[in-house]
Amino acid sequence: MRSRFVMLLAVLLLTLAACGGAVSVSPSPSVTASPFPATVTDFQNRSITIPAQPQRLVSIGPSITAFLFALGAGPRVVGVDDFSDEPAEAATRDHVGGIKVNFEKVVSLKPDLVFSVKFSDGTIEKLKAASLTVLVVDPQSVADVAKTATLLGKAVGADGDALSRSIQQRVDAVKTKTAAVMSRPRVYHEIDASDPAKIFTVGPGSYINDLIDIAGGTNIAARTTSAYPQLSAEEVLRSDPEVIVLAASDYSAKPAQVAARQGWSVIAAVKNGRIVTIEPNLINRPGPRVGEAAETYAKLVHPEIFR
Repeated sequence: MRSRFVMLLAVLLLTLAACGGAVSVSPSPSVTASPFPATVTDFQNRSITIPAQPQRLVSIGPSITAFLFALGAGPRVVGVDDFSDEPAEAATRDHVGGIKVNFEKVVSLKPDLVFSVKFSDGTIEKLKAASLTVLVVDPQSVADVAKTATLLGKAVGADGDALSRSIQQRVDAVKTKTAAVMSRPRVYHEIDASDPAKIFTVGPGSYINDLIDIAGGTNIAARTTSAYPQLSAEEVLRSDPEVIVLAASDYSAKPAQVAARQGWSVIAAVKNGRIVTIEPNLINRPGPRVGEAAETYAKLVHPEIFR
């Protein structure tokens, strides 16, 4: 039961994909340069025209909610998903469900515009069938995050370009610091090891894989074929990670527990005491704090360049 809960939570907060569905890299969003009515193209490559500045917003996805508040549209947000707890004010809004969306609740809020992560269970289609305007927001890379700021800004009538530039500048500053590093330590980022034979980590095409690269590390799962692959304990041991990164959450393994795993004492990260933790909301949500996430991750991988 714990493993199932952890992975369901990871699906929503890490992949922002369908409930248990496959992860894929989404097309980049684009926007037109006209005022309202505004036409935007979302992450499902759908062109959507918004006739006037929307006054009632529903957000299904923690990173989307954070973006809307960062853009100054918080007062217009009338509903959020169960996981949207940042900023603190977001948690005071009506809740519309979590991994499973409460369709009736969304409709009852009479939103002018619904922002949602990508679902493959028919949720998006059901909302559209109720004559709701739905914008799918599904960033899968760090580059997508800055573009998301522009997209959402255009949709709500805010200066998303300014937020996008701010995000990109902070990410670029981290890239500049790590560009000249002499070594790129092997990094193992653990999502869930409830089943030691099928440990979930991050692979190419994932947001956290991008952060590892920006931080000047080498992801031990970079050559896998999935954005969120499963590795055996033996595969982790063979990779001999020099840094192990865990989410600092109640459901995640603790550094001492990882160090005590059978056979793991030979891993470089364990021998050198480099099992570190990071704030889960910071690392799991591809939102407006991505610059902070990149810097925090880089400090874990290359603390010597941030002294």
